[in-house]
Amino acid sequence: MDGAVATARAAARAGARFVFVSTDLVFDGARGNYTEDDVVRPIMPYGMLKFEAEGLVKVAYGEALIVRPALMVGEWGRFQRPAYECETLAAGQPLSLYQDEWRSPVGVDDVAHAIWDLVCTEAEGVVHFGGPERLTRVELGRRVCGLYGYDAALIREAPRPKDRPQDVSLRSLRAAALIGWAPTPLGSQALAAAGV
Repeated sequence: MDGAVATARAAARAGARFVFVSTDLVFDGARGNYTEDDVVRPIMPYGMLKFEAEGLVKVAYGEALIVRPALMVGEWGRFQRPAYECETLAAGQPLSLYQDEWRSPVGVDDVAHAIWDLVCTEAEGVVHFGGPERLTRVELGRRVCGLYGYDAALIREAPRPKDRPQDVSLRSLRAAALIGWAPTPLGSQALAAAGV
């Protein structure tokens, strides 16, 4: 958190653009389909830290961009995301995923390109980057198997722990208005080729 604030202050002094990457987990998950105008109420420590950092960044640099991507999926160098799911499936181990937790997963490449497009505008404040589909963690796990060729039979359905938000799906209204945000469905080409 200190690093983000220090960098925001340095960007403010230099008159440079600054982007802080937050998370969809700043919401409590009581209803889902959250917009940038909805009240933030994190219930998990990670979401609480991100929300606190958002506030500190705003104070340090009022013109900062704060982006809240949904759970990201894709390859980044030698890493595959979501990391826990991919590492477990790659090891051939059973994976328990929640059938009652919803996210709006989004491609990591889509988010990276969108952040660049946003930086090239005068936009500031909070912008959501959610994918076009609202999926359970089980559904997402099956998509990940289709993307990377993992064995979907390793996935086990499990109930969500009560200390996790139920539905933090996002609506990306500002991103659509500012840069025409229209992310592609996860693995649509790979899934079509596999006949899923």
